[in-house]
Amino acid sequence: MKLAQMLSLLVKGKNPRHSWTARLLHWTFAPAALACILSGFYINRPTDFYGFNKMDSARKTHFIAQFVLLFSYLARVCYGFKNKNYREIIPDRKTLVHMPEFLKHELFLTSRKPEFPKYNPGQKILFTGFALFIPIQIVTGLALYASNSWQKTAKLAGGLNPLRKLHFLAALAIYSLVSGHLYFALTHGLKKLKSIFTGYE
Repeated sequence: MKLAQMLSLLVKGKNPRHSWTARLLHWTFAPAALACILSGFYINRPTDFYGFNKMDSARKTHFIAQFVLLFSYLARVCYGFKNKNYREIIPDRKTLVHMPEFLKHELFLTSRKPEFPKYNPGQKILFTGFALFIPIQIVTGLALYASNSWQKTAKLAGGLNPLRKLHFLAALAIYSLVSGHLYFALTHGLKKLKSIFTGYE
């Protein structure tokens, strides 16, 4: 029996947790975001810790990664609205209602683990944070890269130096969100982690 047939039998009748489109966009977006963060921090303060030993290689990596990030982000937003799965991500009233229960478990105040349909309240807040901070990072990054064409954006920020600070602060926020996302991914069960690779739990 072929491998594809075996896999189809294993998942027959199951609904995928993540579609192949969502997984493709995730694995396009994630490396680009990581490359932007590491190369950007190196450009701000060069050190071997970030995996670069020359400014030129960091700049080239940042240049390529920023456009991959831009297009994968826009594609994910379009896909989310087309399939209406943004409703799974954006916090709603139920998210706020379940937040105390969620926090009690995360802070080890109770051993009872609450169950949520797909994403827990923490994940929803993290994903919404990505949706808010990535555009800031993109706009400020493009304004710094093409300052002559984006003069109005620089003026709105108060000049190039405040714009750089805003870009850096947005990078720190995204770095924090990535750390939180990795924490939830690695601590909330192997089945859920596996689904971002296979689509199924």
